[in-house]
Formats: sequence, C-alpha cells, structure tokens
Amino acid sequence: MARKKKNEYLERDACKKLKQDMLDDLEVRGLVGTQYTDKVEEYINLWSWLQMLNDDVVTRGVYVEYQNGANQKGTTENKSLTIATRVSAQMLNIWTALGFREQANSAKPQNGGEDDEL
Repeated sequence: MARKKKNEYLERDACKKLKQDMLDDLEVRGLVGTQYTDKVEEYINLWSWLQMLNDDVVTRGVYVEYQNGANQKGTTENKSLTIATRVSAQMLNIWTALGFREQANSAKPQNGGEDDEL
C-alpha cells in the first residue's frame, strides 16, 4: 500500500479561513446539516488540489518535455492545465449548489459602484 502524503494546503491559513467563512455563511442562512458541511469539505479538497495543479504549472510550465524512447521526444501540454479546468468547474458547481453564486450576484456595489449618487 502506498504511503499517504499529507496535503499541506489543507493546513494553510488561507484554506482554514476559506472553510470557516463558508461554514459561517451557511450557518447564518440556516444551512447547517451534514449535506452542506460535506459539500464544504469537498470544495476545500478541490481548492487544495487546484493549488497543487497551479504550482505544477508554475514549476514545470505550460508545456513539458517528454521522452518515450531513444528517438522519440518532444513537448506536450502540461496535463495539470486540463485537470485544473475540470477541478475549477466542479468547484463552481459546488459553489453554486451552496447558494454562494446567488449571494454574489445580489450583493450591492461598494463605494464607487455605478449606483452611487453623484
């Protein structure tokens, strides 16, 4: 059996704050059941994986070299880009399902918004 590697992103302050903010928002709206907190956990795991994928692209670049034998080598797209797109889409699905998208759309503009009086 493979040895488990600890996901360092889950221990970062930014991750902990994001999770707590999401849970606090759900609590304010009365959405405190396991079905909601499980989705927050899923979102946080996806968030951490997205961070790893982004780090890989920064480290290795958009294109990576490969070699499939003595005479077959070249460059190919970093697969982390494709995976990151899928992870991001799933995160948006969870975000929407938890009602955060509607909240963002209905938020009033801050200072300097179009609706401010002159």
